[in-house]
Amino acid sequence: MESIGSTLAMIMPILDILKWVFAGYFLLLWMASVIWTYRDSHARTEETILQVLAVSLALLLPFAGLAIYTMLRPRQTIAERYERSLEEEYLRHDIEEQFVCPQCQRGIDHDFILCPHCHTALRRRCISCDKVIDLTWAICPYCGDDGTGLVGRTTQVRMRDTHGGM
Repeated sequence: MESIGSTLAMIMPILDILKWVFAGYFLLLWMASVIWTYRDSHARTEETILQVLAVSLALLLPFAGLAIYTMLRPRQTIAERYERSLEEEYLRHDIEEQFVCPQCQRGIDHDFILCPHCHTALRRRCISCDKVIDLTWAICPYCGDDGTGLVGRTTQVRMRDTHGGM
C-alpha cells in the first residue's frame, strides 16, 4: 500500500501540470475559435449586428457556438459575391452584344443610319428599295441595285449568264 501511495504522490504533480497544460490548450483553442469567427464574420457580412451575434455565440458557447455559426453563416464572402457579380455582368455584356459607334465608341442600336452623338454615317439606305444596308456593300442584297438606278438589271443579267439563259 505504501508503494501505491508513494506512486500517487509522484504522479499527482505530473497530473496537476497536465491539467494546466490541457486547460491552457483548451483556452487557446477557444480564443482561436473566437478570433476565427470574428474574422470570418467580417469577411462574409457587413451587418454589424450579425457580426456581434456570431462573435458572442463563439465566446459564450465554446466550440458549440463555432459549430452553430458555421452552419448559419453566409456561403460566400463579400469578395466572392463581388467577383461573381462581375463575372455575371461580363457574361451578360457578352450575351447582349452591344453595338458601338466606330468614331466615338458610344452605344448605338444595330439599325441606326447615323450616330446620334457624333453624326458619323454608319449605314445607308438603298436608293431603289429604301432598305438599310452597310456602307461597304457594293450592291443591295435585297433588290440587287448597284447604285446606278438600274434596279436588279445587273443581277438579272448575271443570273441569266450563270444559269444558261433562264
